[in-house]
Amino acid sequence: MFIPLPPFTEIILKTDTVMRKKIYPVFTPLWLFFILTPVFSYAQTTGLEDYVKTGLENNRALKNRELSYQKSVQALREAKGLFMPQVSFSASYTVANGGRAIQFPIGDLLNPIYATLNALTETQNFPTNLENVDEQFLPNNFQETKFRVIQPLFNPDIYLNYKAKKSLISIAEAQQAAYSAELAKDIRIAYYNYQKTEDALAIYRETETLIREIIRVNQRLLEHHKTTPDAVSRAETELAQLKEQEAQAIEQNQTAKAYFNFLLNRPLAETIIRDTLIQRSVPVVGLEQALNQSIINRAELDQLTSAKEAGEYALRINRAASLPRVVAVVDAGAQGYGYAFDKDQRFWLGQVSLQWDLFKGFQNDARVQQAEIDQTILYNQENELQQQIQLQVQQAWYQVQAAQTASLATEKAVKSARETFEHIRKRYQENQASLLELMDARNQLTQARLNLNIHTWDYHSKVAELNWAAAI
Repeated sequence: MFIPLPPFTEIILKTDTVMRKKIYPVFTPLWLFFILTPVFSYAQTTGLEDYVKTGLENNRALKNRELSYQKSVQALREAKGLFMPQVSFSASYTVANGGRAIQFPIGDLLNPIYATLNALTETQNFPTNLENVDEQFLPNNFQETKFRVIQPLFNPDIYLNYKAKKSLISIAEAQQAAYSAELAKDIRIAYYNYQKTEDALAIYRETETLIREIIRVNQRLLEHHKTTPDAVSRAETELAQLKEQEAQAIEQNQTAKAYFNFLLNRPLAETIIRDTLIQRSVPVVGLEQALNQSIINRAELDQLTSAKEAGEYALRINRAASLPRVVAVVDAGAQGYGYAFDKDQRFWLGQVSLQWDLFKGFQNDARVQQAEIDQTILYNQENELQQQIQLQVQQAWYQVQAAQTASLATEKAVKSARETFEHIRKRYQENQASLLELMDARNQLTQARLNLNIHTWDYHSKVAELNWAAAI
């Protein structure tokens, strides 16, 4: 937003001094606007935290991590199901012909005996024409229909596997939390970087407006022979240099906007609305508190803790490999030739089986040793990660202090440059200062404002880094 400049009015020029006294007061609102416009002056507002929430909801990588978490939940359900009985139904029907057979010489054995009994009893009660029987091994027209129930009675693998899967859920949850925290930090920093380029562009545009008015004034002075051509050319040179800097700022602004929208999974050119509630300075926790909170709250440490728990259960599974496994099996159904399902075909069968591996070539011992080594590696990684986090917190905290100091120092520099510029401006109006002095003072003020803009937003970025490192 810029204050519109009034059109030139017809002014009777008598001397160079009169010219300066009559023209420059006309642009006093512009000078005051250029000097006093705050960096954070925008009408529309959207909370930065709203953008962070949008980014967390839309980010594809975070959605994939959420899917990984849901997958771990389903794996836990699968492990829990091993405690329950397994019930299955099976049915088979067999038709066979030929193949091996066994002979039963029933006729050869019983016919002579029955003939003797008939002679002794003087009757024909006993048959003497029985034939020998050939029974094939392959059953023909044979069916078996049954339900089978399998219930583990003692199996330490099932319980320990369930606890390990539960730890894996905690790992996935911690991974998701760690990525969310880092993504939120990146979104905040990207937002601050974008606003830094926006404010830089505003400063460049205000300065460009000022220089163009200086050029117009000096052109009028030149037309009335009250100044030399080098005054106009000097101002035009300043404008050309400023336009070059402004072009670079535009490129940085578009890049920052695209990256911010990329993190939010939005169209890269979508408009970013200013959050007017952001303050120049925000409270920062003490170093000791930041260090303590980082050890307590960092999700990366929770992830390693859960990994150690899962590794502990894996170690116990390997140690329990020398224990027996007991399982109960019950079958109930019908079997026989044809489908009658009568009392002759119905059956049930119960069985309890035990399996105990007494020796497997020291394989279990080797697995135990590997699991113990994995646990040692995890403990070493935890100690290393704690040191890395402590280092991150210390670096971020001191960077915040340095950024705050630099911001305060730059505010003083802006104040000093502003006072100098105002003093030289008044002297220039009174024909006691040259255009060169005025332009140099303007350059110093513009550069001071740019430095303040950089240090202000860098301070917010450093605070975001600290809050992420300390898990605040």
